Amino acid sequence: MKKLLLKTAFILAMILYVFIIIAPTTIENQFIFSGFLLFIALMSLFIKSEKYKEYVKLTVIFSALTISFRYFWWRATVTLNFDTFWNGFSSLTLFSAEVYSMGIFLLGAFIALRLIDRKHIPLTNFSIEELPTVDILIPTYNEPVSLIKTTVLAASIMNYPQDKLNIYILDDGGTVQKLNEKDLKKREENQKRAEALKKMVEEIGGNVHYITREKNEHAKAGNINSALKQTNGDLILILDCDHVPTQDFLSRTVGFFIDNPKLFLVQTPHKFYSPDPIEKNLRIFRQVPNESEMFYNFIQKGLDFWDASFFCGSAAVLRRKYLEEVGGIAGDTITEDAETALELHSKGYESYYYPKGMIYGLQPETFSDFIVQRSRWAQGMIQIFLLKNPLLRKGLKWHQKLGYLNSNFFWFFSLARVVFLIAPLLFLLFNFQIYDATLIEVLAYAIPYFLGSLIVSYYLYSKYRWPFFSEVYESIQSIFLLPAIISVIFKPHAPTFIVTPKGIDMEKEFISPFYKPIYILFNITIISLIIGFYKFVYFPDQRGTVVILTFWQLFNVLFLALGLIVAHEKPEKRKAHRVPGEDDAVIFIKDSTFRGKVMDLSLTGVWIKFNEDLTKYLSNIRDKELHFYIKDVRGILLNLRGKVINANSHHIRMKFIYSNITEEKKITEIVYAPSSRWDYFIEEKLENPFSSFWFLTKLTFKDFLRAYNLITKQFIDDIFLNSKKLIDKTIKRTKNGII
Repeated sequence: MKKLLLKTAFILAMILYVFIIIAPTTIENQFIFSGFLLFIALMSLFIKSEKYKEYVKLTVIFSALTISFRYFWWRATVTLNFDTFWNGFSSLTLFSAEVYSMGIFLLGAFIALRLIDRKHIPLTNFSIEELPTVDILIPTYNEPVSLIKTTVLAASIMNYPQDKLNIYILDDGGTVQKLNEKDLKKREENQKRAEALKKMVEEIGGNVHYITREKNEHAKAGNINSALKQTNGDLILILDCDHVPTQDFLSRTVGFFIDNPKLFLVQTPHKFYSPDPIEKNLRIFRQVPNESEMFYNFIQKGLDFWDASFFCGSAAVLRRKYLEEVGGIAGDTITEDAETALELHSKGYESYYYPKGMIYGLQPETFSDFIVQRSRWAQGMIQIFLLKNPLLRKGLKWHQKLGYLNSNFFWFFSLARVVFLIAPLLFLLFNFQIYDATLIEVLAYAIPYFLGSLIVSYYLYSKYRWPFFSEVYESIQSIFLLPAIISVIFKPHAPTFIVTPKGIDMEKEFISPFYKPIYILFNITIISLIIGFYKFVYFPDQRGTVVILTFWQLFNVLFLALGLIVAHEKPEKRKAHRVPGEDDAVIFIKDSTFRGKVMDLSLTGVWIKFNEDLTKYLSNIRDKELHFYIKDVRGILLNLRGKVINANSHHIRMKFIYSNITEEKKITEIVYAPSSRWDYFIEEKLENPFSSFWFLTKLTFKDFLRAYNLITKQFIDDIFLNSKKLIDKTIKRTKNGII
């Protein structure tokens, strides 16, 4: 009886809610209704008590959803224009893009309902005999040997019984196929690199091994599957060759597998010690949360609650027997990681997401490489949606289906973002009636919808993704991802796996070859704004539409201006990226002892700050080799050597010196082993939802003019160069009698 009453109450509540959404009302009442809900959402932000945290979250989401549903009902019933075919087509296209965004918001709200913050299960809870054997697989293709070496050295010092641990370098650049390339130069390069890797393995020794195969089939998935046939560990830790693990990685993840026999995966976050091209070129690295933070610190935690956290290709431990049960790493799509997780979830096996960052890798260095990487992710996720639709997948629970749908469906964002960039142009430049509304209606419906979305974004995500930053990243990417998305929609089996380049030298500034679409669209958008102001003055009957689309264009101008700054590639001369330090340091100079703190360090050197005055000793230490001790954040004391390259009264900068693999391993340990070293703090704090907009605006004023001038010059040069090529080609064809 109680259940029946609850069901009846729920149905009645839903009927009442739908009535509230669709009920016709006056503009005045709509103002009051939206204003009340916005007030409730804003006041909820001031409730900081953990006791009421979940209620606050539901209140903020519910208030914003109600405003959003009212907005969309108004959009669907009032603002669409079907006077002509093109008005109808463009109006419906824009509305569809908005509906897509609303769908992503709803799926995101579902994922955000509950987050799991898992605590590790210490290995001390188990006997040595209970600990499974572990194989660490490090796939590589064409990356520098020095990059791989750092990862291998870090893996070799993990806190795990060494007789239960093996490390394998899976060299797809040294296959029989690659060593017999027809191109002599490529063949020699491949042979040289393969020999260097084998020599490195021999030098490190111990439980480090080299594996390759006959042919380069099925890319990374094929490489790993080939290695599975040559290894036998109970668990598999997969690391990209630039993903350097901390010493406690296995001690914090293996316990989950012993505790839960049905577990097939423990995924951990991907953290980065280098900026992505957008962070680098905007100069915001470590000032704002990295783009991946929201996924790894929020979305994956939410997916974990719904048992839908998935394999991300690296920094993950998998159980071999379940992996072999589905034929190894899946390879029907180019996102083999998520596809593999989908297969295993469909079998009823479980995954965990452990949120502590314990690997640190490289981001793509250039904007073009960044787009290559994101194109692969987008195409692969859409392949999964098209070829292995999670909604139709047998074996998945309903909440897992929604989790995978969210992960797949998100990558259609380029379709919506391009519409948002182009749609205002259709009205402002060509007078397409795409948004039929009066000014007062815009103020009553559209502005509250915008503010409600902003409040939710700020409340849910601001710790991990500042408002407007998603729009910046997605707008810049979408122009280039759109062709990739369209191609995979029409040919789902066509995409092939492309390795993201890593470890590229970036010693000079240059203009990205991907600048043209951003540059052209930016200039057209500026022209449309000028026309928008003209229409506002001389066409009062269109002011509602003009206001909302001009307002929209101001954001587009900001995002595209930032895109132009990103397209102006900044140099990166540092060979090894520094990380902040807080270790104790001791240096002996003559008969004196000096104590200090490590300010930052890298694989190449260290910067130490001292409390004592070093002035009278400077002549004795400059350009000299010193022995010193660092007591790292784990409390471990390490004896190191370095050459002083810079010194003053309170600071010494040294270049590390090592002469053998043991000393090199020690330097790798001091930099990478402590996982607590990588807990960065964001310097800038958000005071309100609009703070990040002001932050982005200041960035634009700072660097835009120089980037725009350089790109304009490049654009003109390219036009002349292409014109010259065309003329030369025409003359040549004429001489040959073709024309």
